[in-house]
Amino acid sequence: MTLSLLALTVYLAGEGHGSSIDAPSLRYEVLPIFTRLGCNAGTCHGTPTGKNGFRLSLRGFDPVSDWQSLVREYGGRRVNLGEPSQSLLLRKATAELPHEGGRRLQRGSREYHILSSWIAAGCPDDHPQAPMLRGIVLTPESATIEAPATAQQVRITAEFSDGTRRDVTEFGRFSVTDETLARVSPNGRVERERPGEVTVVAEYAGRMARSTLLFRELRPDYRETELAERNLVDRHVFARLKRLQIEPSPVCGDAEFLRRVRLDVTGRLPTPDEVRGFLADSDPAKRERLIETLLNSAEFAEWWALKWTDRLGGNNRFTGKFGAYKYHAWIRAAMAENWPEDRFVRELLTAGGPSYEQPSASFWRRLRVGGIGKEVDPLMAAEEISQLFLGVRIQCARCHNHPGENWTQDDFYGLAAFFAQVRFKDGPYVNHVYDKEDTVFLQPDGVVRDPRTGQPAVPRLLGQPPLIADRLRDLRVPLAEWLASPDNPWFARNSVNRLWYHVFGRGLIDPVDDLRQTNPASHPELLDELAGEFVRSGFDRRAVLRLLLNSTTYQLSSATTPTNADDDRYFSHARVRLLQAEQLLDAISSATEIGESFPDMPPGTRAIQLPDGEYKHPFLEAFGRPARALACECERETSTNLSQALQLVNGPVVAAKVRHEQGRAARLASSDLSPDDIVAELFLATLSRPPRSDELAVLRRTIGPAGSERRAAVEDALWVLLNHREFLFQH
Repeated sequence: MTLSLLALTVYLAGEGHGSSIDAPSLRYEVLPIFTRLGCNAGTCHGTPTGKNGFRLSLRGFDPVSDWQSLVREYGGRRVNLGEPSQSLLLRKATAELPHEGGRRLQRGSREYHILSSWIAAGCPDDHPQAPMLRGIVLTPESATIEAPATAQQVRITAEFSDGTRRDVTEFGRFSVTDETLARVSPNGRVERERPGEVTVVAEYAGRMARSTLLFRELRPDYRETELAERNLVDRHVFARLKRLQIEPSPVCGDAEFLRRVRLDVTGRLPTPDEVRGFLADSDPAKRERLIETLLNSAEFAEWWALKWTDRLGGNNRFTGKFGAYKYHAWIRAAMAENWPEDRFVRELLTAGGPSYEQPSASFWRRLRVGGIGKEVDPLMAAEEISQLFLGVRIQCARCHNHPGENWTQDDFYGLAAFFAQVRFKDGPYVNHVYDKEDTVFLQPDGVVRDPRTGQPAVPRLLGQPPLIADRLRDLRVPLAEWLASPDNPWFARNSVNRLWYHVFGRGLIDPVDDLRQTNPASHPELLDELAGEFVRSGFDRRAVLRLLLNSTTYQLSSATTPTNADDDRYFSHARVRLLQAEQLLDAISSATEIGESFPDMPPGTRAIQLPDGEYKHPFLEAFGRPARALACECERETSTNLSQALQLVNGPVVAAKVRHEQGRAARLASSDLSPDDIVAELFLATLSRPPRSDELAVLRRTIGPAGSERRAAVEDALWVLLNHREFLFQH
């Protein structure tokens, strides 16, 4: 009889939402405690299937279902309204009963008292008319903590719909972006680990806020240097370095600059004659002139077509072999004609028709259901398109509200709804199952269903209310107009962040395609200004690149100073990075004067011109060339590995080029050039600089006068330089 009355009491408590005005709030006290304690984390009861029969929504995003799980499920066995301290919910959390998650709660603690009071009040849901949370503020929003101080308290203030504000620090969850710099306690006290700038992220009831703290101490080895501020890039970067007491490296020399900018803008090494000419040029504006020449070169279009083809799925597995060629040629032409980025993206998003006649339609072929279906997978399209063109990783919201951003499942399925009309049928060219043409067309009644309701999802632009759309028209058109518009808060920022990444080796936001509140930019004001410049230029990527390349920041040396040796975030020196696979193979071909032969490709084809991500080549695969199967920049492998060393030390590609009868080594060895001239030529062809006196002295003795052994010596010298760090890395 007692059990039946208890169950009835639980049921009636659920019917009377907000029955006790003094009861703790479900949404703003109870569920935030579960988030704070980690109970509704993705590794615990917040996983989609729950843990040991108990499921909560991830970080409390669905209070209605959480209330059902806590109060109604299994006849209300988790709460004891008559004797709250005997509630299974509390006894498990305090480890009075076996609990796989261990002790999460102490009897007598503030959290225990709130949960117990909520149960004693009848486990009420919040009243429908109760004030709603509008947002949170983390204070201080920024602060500098000077040594000897080593800590800073941060506090969360919640702002409600009735205008009230409340300190909710005790209910918040805190984290820091770099635990080697600082650690944060559950109550928001941030303790320094070492000097530097750290971002503190606070979460409360599904809302995020952040604070930037600089822990600084005077550095006796810091010297303030005066470098020319050539544009807005330098103004922001140098101001941040001064604040952090990081000394920037000096400006690089002409040879280092020439090699760097040639590789970054065109993907190619300068020739020995180009190096000689640039070093001999006394014009103070020669760097600016070179940048302009490279930005308007055909090689620029080839190199940036490679970058876009990587991201857009240029792979015969999706497009067919002929389709991969046509798709790559279309992208290359758009780069050569300097299409504004908004036009380029709109063309892709609204593309249709036969994919060989309209190559931009191949964009959709990577997004088909299962890779072979007759329709686009709208969920995959939502994920890839948001990441590609907005830098927004919305994947988490497919199953639950995003834990690191304010994206909901409504946002995800609303975005996916824009792609539900896209279908495929056989195109005119259907001669082979692996090389057939598809025609992209629209089926007006195509829908994507929201798995929570089973109903068609309503089209919804990110951060916008639902769109009243005419399903007889192409839903991709309003999406494309919004996505590539000057008013879109993500498009321009994502675009300039990627441009920055490609020339500096790291984005202002890193990872480069992960723009979110909990992953702040190293220089947020600079990112916003660059985005504004991009919009004002008419989305001209060359205009932004011109700004970046002409900055003093870009032209800093890669050699570090005592205060910046550990800096990998604030651009105090050039970032050393391994050449990309295609760059490196083309550089070896250039240095040896022996081009690579690619079967089924025209003679003279360079690695960066290969249109197909599925093209097999052991050297390119060893150095991380992507298959172009993913939208993420991370698909391209950038780390070093043993197979790369084997390719360079005794691999057939390098060895054959070094020893080739028509190669540079053979030509120089048989020439009348002196050993000094041969060494100089080898250095210019590989490291893009003249040899230093000590380097010249060593190789002069090795090469010696003309004779039968001279060729082997020249080949050895060339092989050594091809394995030199200065050759293999951008610096």
